[in-house]
Amino acid sequence: MIRLIGIILAFAVMAFAEGFHNGTGFFVNSEYIVTAYHVVNDYDYNCYYDIQNDSCYKVHIVDYDKERDIVLLKLDEEPVEMPRVCRIAHSELPVGEKLTSYGYVEPFLDHDLTVIPMNIRVQYRYDGDYSYYRMTGTLQLGMSGGPNFTTDGRIGGMSKSISTMERNTSNLVKSTEVIRFLRKNGVQEYPNTKNVKKCVISIVNSKKVFRSAHEEWGV
Repeated sequence: MIRLIGIILAFAVMAFAEGFHNGTGFFVNSEYIVTAYHVVNDYDYNCYYDIQNDSCYKVHIVDYDKERDIVLLKLDEEPVEMPRVCRIAHSELPVGEKLTSYGYVEPFLDHDLTVIPMNIRVQYRYDGDYSYYRMTGTLQLGMSGGPNFTTDGRIGGMSKSISTMERNTSNLVKSTEVIRFLRKNGVQEYPNTKNVKKCVISIVNSKKVFRSAHEEWGV
């Protein structure tokens, strides 16, 4: 009987996870979250999933930039614990800079963060857009919108997509674009921790009804 209950519970978790799509994001202060626009576009439900407390907090879209693939979300309710906020790099990073990408690939099944080493290959994407870094390293599904940290613990970029133009390369939205977007909306960042693993959060959505037709697919 105990084994049967365990199987039923496992199936319930799988069924719940199957109806949702997840991405990754990060807080810029105790109220506002930044993630990739394609993570939340065309869903009928968005929430910040607090993995440690197994709670989902409703959020709404404040503003977005579809071209830069950035969206600003705001919490609609106060979480149990104060969100952890890391510093964001205010200046562009040089070619060769090492970054580490963090994200939740399967937040319902695995609470551990996926960690992928990256380094800046080129200062722009293949289409010549300087809003992005072209990186060596391959992101995984579910990591879109997640922070990429410099060796001194600053967020240097936000995960955008896997590149289809060159093997083992990905695109990151530059942190300077994130700062520009925050200032446009009158939002100031307030870092309160240096623990990069605490700054990474999961964004959970209902079933996706939108698929990108771009050459480079979001993750």
